[in-house]
Amino acid sequence: MKTNSLTVSLIVTAALTLGLVLSPTRATAHPPKSVILTYDSAAGQLTVAITHTTSMPNRHYIKKVRISKNGKEISLNLYKNQPTQDTFTYSYPVAAAAGDVLEAKASCNIIGSRSASLTIAPPAGQ
Repeated sequence: MKTNSLTVSLIVTAALTLGLVLSPTRATAHPPKSVILTYDSAAGQLTVAITHTTSMPNRHYIKKVRISKNGKEISLNLYKNQPTQDTFTYSYPVAAAAGDVLEAKASCNIIGSRSASLTIAPPAGQ
């Protein structure tokens, strides 16, 4: 009888330890720290700089970036990892004119998201 309860105790302890070792990202999961937008009107390109710190960019990463113009989704971009452990940028082709409002929403694969918006200014001198 002692052998069976010792075996059960060892199995339970091993399972709990394995669970803790394999899922540390849940305890440290967080949304992106920042999302910063810049727009190059000559190139028609929106650049989204995202800060999302992680030691495991293949397991805890920004899984999607949703781009909207004037409140309407124009692009949904899905990812399976993030390119760096901290700050990185993605660029998207976007046609925009003065007064348009561009928004990007970056979502973590585990928990949370952060958005930023940018109103396109008229060309200099107008």
